Amino acid sequence: MPRRHREELERVGMAGTPGLYAREIRMSLRNNSGAFGYSVMITCSLAMLSAQHSPPKAVQILLFALGAVLSFLVVEAFATNAFRRSLGDEEQSKVVALGSSIGVLSVGLALGATAAVGAWLPVTVAWFAGPFAASTAYLLLNAVEMTIARRVEEARDLA
Repeated sequence: MPRRHREELERVGMAGTPGLYAREIRMSLRNNSGAFGYSVMITCSLAMLSAQHSPPKAVQILLFALGAVLSFLVVEAFATNAFRRSLGDEEQSKVVALGSSIGVLSVGLALGATAAVGAWLPVTVAWFAGPFAASTAYLLLNAVEMTIARRVEEARDLA
């Protein structure tokens, strides 16, 4: 390690902890990757609808938020058998990391769902249905990405 770099680590109280810092970066990625992908997708969905239509009125923004939130309710109700089962334990870090890294599929297709809804439905309905379709698509496609990641990791463990 270059002396100047080591001195800077000592100055901020992290001397001898590059391994710790790398672990904390991995933890940050693990804990935030799903939310990051969703944030990118829902922000782009808002931008997509705004680009397709005039800027939203206050009621349309409320409909947008309602559509996004209700999609989670529907998918979670399905995944938990009407809230009778737990969502499960912590997922393996390797599965989450790999699944999140292929998140371009879920983000891209969810944004496509928003664009389709915005093009085909009346404006006010689109402000509700767009984020609902996008969020639902994101959640379901993210599950596909995690399934692929799990299979890859299982194959690696067998090799």
